Amino acid sequence: MKRNSRLVILCMALAACLLLSACGSQENYPTTPRADSEAQQPAQVQQEQPQVQAQSIIPQVDYDSGAYDPTQEEGGQEELIQAQANAPTPVLVMDSVYAGATPVIIDPVDKPTPTPLPNLKFSYSAYTASALHLTFEGPSGWIVDESAPDTYVLTNPDTSMDYAATVSIRVVPVNKQYSSSEITKEVKGALDTIHSDMNLKSFDPSNTATRTFIDGNGVYAAYRAYTQEGVGVAGRVIINCVNKNLYIMHASYPRSLADTFAEGVYNKIRSSMKITQ
Repeated sequence: MKRNSRLVILCMALAACLLLSACGSQENYPTTPRADSEAQQPAQVQQEQPQVQAQSIIPQVDYDSGAYDPTQEEGGQEELIQAQANAPTPVLVMDSVYAGATPVIIDPVDKPTPTPLPNLKFSYSAYTASALHLTFEGPSGWIVDESAPDTYVLTNPDTSMDYAATVSIRVVPVNKQYSSSEITKEVKGALDTIHSDMNLKSFDPSNTATRTFIDGNGVYAAYRAYTQEGVGVAGRVIINCVNKNLYIMHASYPRSLADTFAEGVYNKIRSSMKITQ
């Protein structure tokens, strides 16, 4: 009887041990923490996205593998830049008064209409300066002034000009035959006199040069200037010494028509002038 009681107690003890071991296993391996693992999954995706984007923007090139082709960098944008560099650059014409300012392209309709220059067509007639013993061809109809004994003056009667063109011819006896260098000094002195007598606001003379004038090579110089009233003036002075006489011609005309008068009136008188005695 006592032996059976001991067996029952032993069996009960074993059953208790088995029960305790089963409870411990349930605590070590819970079955409900899925919510925590699911909550961690989006965080892992967010951390991986920047790495994928960075790899797509900046590809890693293995230059040492032998697979890199450098020709893939040629052409394309470089060709476009070179074509633009070879294209002609438009030039902006700007008045020197505004040099240094930022150029602004203005539509032509906004620009003031320039005053049209007259269409000058000169006809020429023979003139005789008896007191100076000279003949020449000059523009027809110009006003003659012989009030000074050593000077002959022609003046353009056209009042539409902002400056009346004139041609003065003067003969001055000297005590010797002047050399080319001495005639050059006379031309420079004549320019100084013109600058002073005309009371010009600005005066820009050229260098001297030689040109045929009355039986030989004369020395001449050109100038461009502005009067005190802002009127543009231009002109030429040419001098030659023949038989101990200085022949001095001064042509003055509107600056806006300088080429027309220089190539027409001035050259016609200069090339046709002859001594009559």
